[in-house]
Amino acid sequence: MCYAMDRNSRGGWHQSREAVGFVVSVAFVCLAAVRDVYLGGLFQRVSPLRVAVVAFTLCTLVLLPIALLRARESLAVLLRQSGDLFWVNVTSALAWLAFFAALRLIEPTLVQILYSGIGPLSVIWIDRHLRRAGSRVPLTRAERPIYAGLVASLAVSAGVALFGLSGAGAQPVGLAALGALCAASGGVSISVSTSLCRKLNDAGATPVPLLALRYPATVLVAAGIAALSSSGPLVAPPLTLDAVMLIAAGLIVVPSYVNQVGISLASPLTVRVVLATGPVLIFFMQLLEGRLSASLYSLTAAILYAVAAISAGVARQRAIRATVPA
Repeated sequence: MCYAMDRNSRGGWHQSREAVGFVVSVAFVCLAAVRDVYLGGLFQRVSPLRVAVVAFTLCTLVLLPIALLRARESLAVLLRQSGDLFWVNVTSALAWLAFFAALRLIEPTLVQILYSGIGPLSVIWIDRHLRRAGSRVPLTRAERPIYAGLVASLAVSAGVALFGLSGAGAQPVGLAALGALCAASGGVSISVSTSLCRKLNDAGATPVPLLALRYPATVLVAAGIAALSSSGPLVAPPLTLDAVMLIAAGLIVVPSYVNQVGISLASPLTVRVVLATGPVLIFFMQLLEGRLSASLYSLTAAILYAVAAISAGVARQRAIRATVPA
């Protein structure tokens, strides 16, 4: 009887945690949609590298003192897991800088499709080739056509950008291809980074200290590239440093923290299903902003991706559960 009560209490705690994680993930998707649309316009006037330096420096300066005061045990966990923390830094730097470059080059809706959609595919590849044989769950026969559909949705999105059918209109094929490549490569990097962050969460690291120590490499790489590519000021007119700091805090630091909390609470399936709706939301945000025209092709690509990504997430969860003994 006591065992049953304990199991029920643990089940209730898990359900409550999952519900909170779902709400947090929804909040992140909404914040991320505003972020992507606004930054896509801002990066036409301001260097993404400069914004990255300000944003991620601010993230560390604000959160590290909080972590030192309130989460020293989590900091100790991160120091003990220094190898994983190093690769979190490296993959986060690659992901964010590639993502910012893509936002400057192609439509934000398509950026998010390629950035998020390549993640599940890269996880499957990592499971198959890099993890121990006993730890991977191979694709089932039912999953293969679903993942083929996911690949097709990414190909459609890339084609919309390359053939000038997006809301950004016609542009040089080379720039569109570079934007699509940056979005996809950033998606692979953020997928690896998210997996490592979840591993550190499971080891006892809480969101604040992890976020405080996640981006030093991003700052160093962005500052180095900016120094080599331009000798101009950190912030170009008409924006002031205060304005960029406010933008960075509201659109990068806060959503990053919300996302970290969501990852630490919700299951990977919940996070993936919620994130799959992001491109559709970004499309309608673009219409409100008015910088880009409405493209039926982009909306179709976003809907195709959402259906494929949600189906792939559900199918993957079923495949994993099927391997767990009753």
